[in-house]
Order: sequence, then C-alpha cells, then structure tokens
Amino acid sequence: MKMSKPMIKILTLDGGGIRGILPCAILAELERRMNKPIAHAFDLMSGTSTGGIIACGLNIPDPNRPGQPKFSASEFGQLYEKDGGKIFKKRGGLFSGVAAMFEESFGHEGLEELLLQYFGDTELRETLSEVLVTSYDIEQRKPFYFLSRLAKAGISGENFRLRDIARSTSAAPTYFEPNHLPWSAEKYLALVDGGVFANNPSMLAYTEAMELLRRKNKPVAGAATAPPVETVQEENEFESFTAEVSTVESCDYFMLSLGTGHISKPYLYEKAKSWGQAQWLRPIIDILMQGVSETVDYQMRYVLPPAHDGTPQYLRINPDVPEENAEMSDVSDKNVAGLQAIAAKAIADNDKMLDEICQILS
Repeated sequence: MKMSKPMIKILTLDGGGIRGILPCAILAELERRMNKPIAHAFDLMSGTSTGGIIACGLNIPDPNRPGQPKFSASEFGQLYEKDGGKIFKKRGGLFSGVAAMFEESFGHEGLEELLLQYFGDTELRETLSEVLVTSYDIEQRKPFYFLSRLAKAGISGENFRLRDIARSTSAAPTYFEPNHLPWSAEKYLALVDGGVFANNPSMLAYTEAMELLRRKNKPVAGAATAPPVETVQEENEFESFTAEVSTVESCDYFMLSLGTGHISKPYLYEKAKSWGQAQWLRPIIDILMQGVSETVDYQMRYVLPPAHDGTPQYLRINPDVPEENAEMSDVSDKNVAGLQAIAAKAIADNDKMLDEICQILS
C-alpha cells in the first residue's frame, strides 16, 4: 500500500531508567533500515526521563560533520549498555541501607559526569530536530517544558545546556535528588523527573506539533514579538491547545511512540492491603508511570486514527517486560542482557510495522 507523506513527523519516548535500552535498540534498527539518522527522520522528538535523555542525545550535532548527529542510536545506546553502572551507583557506607530511607538511592555525581562526557556543552538551540523534554518544578508546582522552538527563537531564559536538561528530566523522586538549575539572574528551577506527570509525552508532543504545523502553514513574527520570559511557559501550554483542530488535514502528522516496556509484575492484594507509606512508595511510582503511559496511548489512538487512505498516523511499540527485568535501576550484566534480548524480540515481532514506519519516514 502506498503511504501518504505526513507534514510533521513525531517521535516520542517514555521514561523507564535502564530500560532505555529498548527504544535505543528499536531506533538503531530503524536507522539501519532507512540508512539515515533518527534526527533527520523526525521533525520533532519528545521524551521524558530516560526518553528525554535519548531525545537530546540523538540531537547533538557533530562538530566535525555539519548537519550530522554526533551519535547514532546504536552508539548512544552504549550509555545504557556499557555505562549504566555509572548512572545508578548506589550510595556506599556502613549505614547506606538506613540512609536509603531518608535520602535518594543514588548519588547524582556519576550521572552528571556521564552526561558531561556525552553531551559536553551543547545547547538546546543547537538541536538538529525540534525537541520537547518534560520536567516538573517542585517549588513553582507546575510542569516545565524544555522547548527547542523557544530556544532557537532567542527567547530569554529558554536556552539550556542539553546535559542540564537530561539531568532535570531524569531526576526521579527517591532515585536522584532534584536538579537546582539557574534560570535567570534572580531565579532558579527546582526540577524533578517529568514522569511524575507525563511519563509518556505523546499528547504534549502532539500539541507542540500542532504549533509547528501552524507555523509551517502560516509564518509568524520572530523572537522580537515573543512574550516575556515570565509568561513563556504559560503561553506555550495554552497556544497549541487553542489552535483550530478543525483545520487539521488527514495525515498532517505521523507519530511513533516508543515505550520502555509494559511491566507484568503484579502487586498482590493480600500484601498491598497491609502496606503503609514506606511500602507503597516505590510501587506507587511504578503504577503511576505505567498508568499514565497507557492512558496517553489510549488517547492518542483516538486523536490520531489512520488517515482516509489507511496510512497510520500513530503507532506505538512497547514490548512486554517480565518481572525479573522490570527494575529501572538494575544495571547488572544479567539484566542488561535480558533487556537486549527483549529488544531483539520486539524488533522481530514488529518486523512488518518497522518496514511500514520506514516507508512513512522515507
């Protein structure tokens, strides 16, 4: 079947810690089949937590090859497969088990060192595709969106180093401490993992894509007319939602959504009924993240149904992950190998869909 060519092509990436191995492997397979970088295949890449790290990492320009990414998806996947132990390095010491009850589980120093190694000082305004990464400001009590569209427009306070974005979006509560990020001369952001509200950023990416399509169809004024920095985040939250949905034509969009695995691990009633606050802490994070991801997937299937000619506008790959591979911070060789095997099976199981995706993106 001949596929329609969408005007805006979107990639979204869920959060999930070390399970970022899964989307990296799928993206590496797409690059192999298309023979072009992921950043050249999509107009917009959006991610939360580990997905935000991947979205930023695949958009780092190569200083020696103008217009080309520094890393292929396969190369960037090594951040998880080879260097995952640096990310999830448990706090040591005689009382480390007791301290875990009162502090985050992992020190942030190893993560920040690794992000510096991969990202350097690359800034958001330099990304090859447009980027949207989620985070949440615990002091202002509101989401914060890192948007390359705003950074490239030169709007004050909207350009950040990619490594700072990656650190902020992955600051999962109980895993890492919040990221204290200077925002302007007198303000700062206190950011945690965007997974607390949007572990699957597909709906947010869709609203940003609506704005990108509006600007493609009807150019707007430049940065000189942009709203003040204090209102930029609020303006962006509402301008896309208020766009005229009736103007959307069939196959204006194509979205590929990649999850980090559907976890089959059950929480049994007989155990959960007697849990207190301490026992519920990690399970509720797990439940919220997966519940949010699946809710957004349900929504997107209705928001972006197949076009009139049958061309998909929304596809999602999210393989089943057994209980033994579920933990987001398990960087053991056994678990990494298990995740690699799950990724290989997902690629084989979705062989026809991957060919279809390549046809749409070509």
